[in-house]
Amino acid sequence: MMQRTIVKGQVIRLLPCLLILLFHSMAVFSQPFLTADGEVHSIKALEETYQDFNIPEDTEFGQFNLEIEGADGGWIEYTYLDRFGTKRTQRVNGGEGATVSATYRIGYGGGQLPPRSVLRLIIGNRGERAKFDLLSEGGYGAGGGGGSAALLSKDNGATWQIIMVAGGGGGGGVDTKEIDTKYNPGLPGSSGEDGLGGEHSKMEAMPGGIRGSGGQSSGITGGGGGVYEDGQHETGALYYGNAGWKDHKLSGQPLGGLGGTEKDCYNGGWGFGGGGSGAEGGGGGGGYSGGGGGTPGFGGGGGGSHINSFTAQPLTVSKKQNGDTNNPEHGRVRYQFAKTRQD
Repeated sequence: MMQRTIVKGQVIRLLPCLLILLFHSMAVFSQPFLTADGEVHSIKALEETYQDFNIPEDTEFGQFNLEIEGADGGWIEYTYLDRFGTKRTQRVNGGEGATVSATYRIGYGGGQLPPRSVLRLIIGNRGERAKFDLLSEGGYGAGGGGGSAALLSKDNGATWQIIMVAGGGGGGGVDTKEIDTKYNPGLPGSSGEDGLGGEHSKMEAMPGGIRGSGGQSSGITGGGGGVYEDGQHETGALYYGNAGWKDHKLSGQPLGGLGGTEKDCYNGGWGFGGGGSGAEGGGGGGGYSGGGGGTPGFGGGGGGSHINSFTAQPLTVSKKQNGDTNNPEHGRVRYQFAKTRQD
């Protein structure tokens, strides 16, 4: 009987194929599984990076509760002299990120979350906080917060679909004049899909984005990034929030977007999309659609929020617009596997 042997050259030619198969098999389930034990678990934001998890199988829990929060806009803290010459400190709040939640069924049926599918979490970073000592006359602003998002891949990361997005909050603003100082908190992430316009004293608000676009900027105060488009800006500028998934039409990976980073500004937070820079006003928050940049001395608008009922059909949904905060935080995610209710 003839024996077949593989010579050295054949092995060398086969090696790249074998390595590709090995790396693919390792990549399929290289990310950790979510914990299915009936308890509530929290996932914190990382610095400018996404987190992937597999949905477990063979679990007694048939439902999945998911809640995401957009990041908060930055606060402004400044000192001033009162009428007696005493130095005092004032803090102006940033807008809080929106809260979005839904309950899904786990399974292989239509509208369900399949076991072993991949859940990508892009958790927004808060806007940069601004500190000033004895402000001179003018307008000032902090950075807008990044939006947060959950996306699903049913083919091991080859393609992705959005499940939900929570808008980030706008940065706070301060307007100082010779005889008066007014402080204007950033606006919260919106419960609607469109971004909020920056607060203003005249009918000249910077509008928020619509249908996944970025918010408008006010001078070098940046508008927040939307899912698909950057905050609106001039060529060569860096003050705008970047889109969360700019190359989605090219089947690119959803990686999140940087916040505005213009020189001498206060940075917007990274997220889905990124928050705008704070300068003369508060930066707009990132989100499904970006928030508008605040006009001089006023807070930025919050980013929009969204739940996609086509990717997976939720049993219940909630979108909440919050307020403002003197302790801005990054976005966060909470989840829980629960037993299917028997009605």
